[in-house]
Amino acid sequence: MQATSDSRRDSEAPVFGGVILVTAAPVVKSGRKRTKPDKGSDLLTTALETSGLRVGHVSLPADGPRRGNITEAVKKLMKSAIQRVSAECGENGNRITVIAAGDAADRAVLSSRNAGQVRSFVLFSGRLSQAAKDLLTEWQSNPTLCLVSSEDKQALRDMTDVYFASKHQNSDIQVFEHMGSGLGLVDSWNQQFPERQSLAETVAIWVRRELSSVGRAREVAFMTEDGWKIFGNLLLPDAGSDRVPGVILLHSGRSDRYVFADLEPMLVRAGFAVLNIDWRGRGKSINKGKYFELSKEERANGKLDARAAIDYLSSQAGVDNKRIGFVGIIHGAEHAVRGSIGDSRVKALALLHGYVPADGLERKYLTSGKVHVMYVTSQAHKQVTQTMRELYQSTPDKLTRFLVFEGGAIGYQLFELDDRFQPAIVEWLKEALSQ
Repeated sequence: MQATSDSRRDSEAPVFGGVILVTAAPVVKSGRKRTKPDKGSDLLTTALETSGLRVGHVSLPADGPRRGNITEAVKKLMKSAIQRVSAECGENGNRITVIAAGDAADRAVLSSRNAGQVRSFVLFSGRLSQAAKDLLTEWQSNPTLCLVSSEDKQALRDMTDVYFASKHQNSDIQVFEHMGSGLGLVDSWNQQFPERQSLAETVAIWVRRELSSVGRAREVAFMTEDGWKIFGNLLLPDAGSDRVPGVILLHSGRSDRYVFADLEPMLVRAGFAVLNIDWRGRGKSINKGKYFELSKEERANGKLDARAAIDYLSSQAGVDNKRIGFVGIIHGAEHAVRGSIGDSRVKALALLHGYVPADGLERKYLTSGKVHVMYVTSQAHKQVTQTMRELYQSTPDKLTRFLVFEGGAIGYQLFELDDRFQPAIVEWLKEALSQ
């Protein structure tokens, strides 16, 4: 069991992203290890590196535990490989694809569970446990490319299960005939179709396209006018000729920026610059105290965090400072409204539950038609629902929306209630910030 990083590429060349190529170790027979080179692996590695990707190789024991189980040694090996390749990718270290073949696919998927750098999967004849299939389904923001030959019945069943269960629009499956299994598909394709684009190149193009949509991410920090140091994640789409709109994410009072772990990549894939912060007293933003230790007045000044976030995101190269939007949950929604009043840069507010205007100034702002608003609430919370309905009905703006969920879910619980909800927020922001 070993992990290596390929060093054939010039270490000074720019690295677009990384790939962890996971295979089963060669079979040992009669005390001798099989030494036949894996041509498919070599072809794939060359195509990936030619596309500007750093490739790390992980070899797992062929006689590992039954599917659905992984050893601590495998977890450690995969974690080490992902961290090493991520570090070698520099500012693009958040863009990693895991490619795995055959029985190794199950352990590769399961051991990537907590790796935030992993953004997509490519599975060659993957044979998966139900646990691995469920994990790929839960990863709504991570697409999967499945490749399999029809005579490999077990892998065909598992790959079709993954494809049809995936909720990502870019997930795909390619089914071949009489081409073998695993990375042998790569070489078989070349032999059968020598005049066509190689399968290795097709995979490399897919990987690069999916990683490009992730954008560039880094942790940032900035100061508010009253001395709070605010930490957050800044995610920017790959540089293009046009300036892009920006979206600021504000969590609720009982959570932190990580409640938006799925929404972040969805927004970047849609072409937004994203600033997802821990506002005062939460997460890492605690230089002046923790949230529940703060006075009521100090908590209310979270609006200053929102104002500072607008300034910070607007100052980033490539961001259109005239098209800024917010997604706020409960107290985060309050901060978004109160921090953006009078700021013409803010064009859209998605207010998720619990928000009620504190005064006439806020009500006038929300119903002025100068800012597009998405109101989201749950039926069981009657006062909030009635207030949001009145605001919606009083607004002349045609892009303002009012969504009511059944039951009593609040805040980020709504993300778990309906897997169509976060994509709906993204689509609405695309429309609201397009003008």
